[in-house]
This record gives sequence, C-alpha cells and structure tokens, in this order.
Amino acid sequence: MKTNLQINYENTPFLETGRITAETPLNRLNWRCEILLTKNKEAIKGKRVLDLASHDGVFSYACLKLGASHVTGVEGRRSLINSANDNLASLGFNKEQFTFIEDDVFDYLKGVKTEEFDTILCFGIFYHTIRHAELLKEIKRIHPEYIILDTFIQRGYFLNLSSTVILNALKLLPKLKIRNIIHPSKSLKNVNKSLSYEPIKPLSISRKVPCIVLLPETDVKEWGTIDLLKLGAWPTHAFLELLFQSHGFSIERLIWYKKEIDDWTAITDYKDGRRASYLARPRN
Repeated sequence: MKTNLQINYENTPFLETGRITAETPLNRLNWRCEILLTKNKEAIKGKRVLDLASHDGVFSYACLKLGASHVTGVEGRRSLINSANDNLASLGFNKEQFTFIEDDVFDYLKGVKTEEFDTILCFGIFYHTIRHAELLKEIKRIHPEYIILDTFIQRGYFLNLSSTVILNALKLLPKLKIRNIIHPSKSLKNVNKSLSYEPIKPLSISRKVPCIVLLPETDVKEWGTIDLLKLGAWPTHAFLELLFQSHGFSIERLIWYKKEIDDWTAITDYKDGRRASYLARPRN
C-alpha cells in the first residue's frame, strides 16, 4: 500500500463499526479517502461539510482530519448515528466540530438554508434512489462550492428492438459477451427461447446514452434503497454528466490511476469501472 497516504484508517473504530462488506476494508477505506477527499483537499479544508448518508462517520472523520471547519452528517439509522458520535469522540474530536442528525436525506435537505454548507458529499446515494433530479435540485438551491460524488455506474448495452427484430438472448449473449441487457418493455427472463432473431449492433450505454436503469426487485433488496417506493436506479456516466450540467454545474471525473495504486484489493470496482467518482462545482 502507498506509504504516504495522509489518512490511514488503521487502528480506527471504523473497521469494526462500518458496513463495509470487503474482506480487507482497510485498503478500501484508505484509497477512497485518498481519491475522494485528500486529493480534493481544497474542497474540504476550512469548509462547512455536509455528509449525506454519513453512516458511522467514516468520511466525516476524514474531513475533520483534513481541516474542515465543521461536519454535519445526515443518516437515517439511529445505530449508525450512535456509532458516529462515539467514533469521533473516541478519536479526539469535540462536539463543536461535528453534528450527526437522524433524518431522511430528502426531508433534511428541504430545511437547509442557501449557502449553509460549502461542500456536500454524496457517497453511495445515487444508486439507492430514483429521485436523482429532486436531490440535485435541492443541492443547487443550497449552492455549495463543491459536490463530491461517488456511485456505482450502470454499464452494458441498450437494445432498442423494433417489432420486426426479436432478440433470442440465449444465442446472442455468448457472442457479444454482454454483461447487462436493458430492454424497454420486458425482462430477459421473458424472452421465448424458441424465437428467431436478426443480429443487430448493440449500443453501449457506458458513456453514450444518458439513462438510468431500474434495479429488479431482488437487486433492490440486496443493495437497499432510501426511497419509499423501494426502487433504486443505477446511472450511466452520460446521465450523471447531463443531470449536473442541466442544473448548472460543471463536473469532472476523478481518476483512479492504475499506475498509482499498487494494491487493488477490495477496490476492483473502481479499477474495472463499475464505480465512479466525480467533483462538481456550480458554474455561477
């Protein structure tokens, strides 16, 4: 592991209180902090930070270590709020430096005043909801200097089939090596195995198509959701860029350099592009 990381989560309580499923959470925490926060220190030092879905305070802690003037975390689960308060207190921070609030993210944002926060962290939220535009509308109203976003990304192919072109998925999938098929009207399971098809060229949605992909019920249960409708949706790169630009933000992708990281244990989702990170700023 890189030895000059400014923040190292070794010997912190977050390795015990967090909800990290990786077998080696230390490497994941250290590198997420490095790429998302330390490399964007100008968005943290001296800033009032709002940490949405703050969990056990794991990144609120990093913001304070990087010199944030104050961090407010919003989390819907009381057990994680308790852990966050205990964790930061045990690490030497005083109550004047942080506040953790038990609330729904959308409900909380409606009560935030314009320019109340300088930087807003959106780590993980965008694949737990279908209300992306509503979320960004509230953030725009608050008018922070920075937004740091981290989310899983939908990749695969979109096949827009006409009535005369029918996909026999079991035959076509092995040839195209497609990871995900998104069909506008039916699920893959409902495609009749006996139907014939005409080969068509699929359109990659990894960058070109601004869309979100609703998760099947089984995936929603696995990943969880913050919506009452119990629906979640994974965005594409193009969707995120269009969404932020249409709300008046400039947005740049944070690069996870393969040459810089010598140990990709527990962060392969960043290496292969299943997860992506962005820094956004208002254009005016």
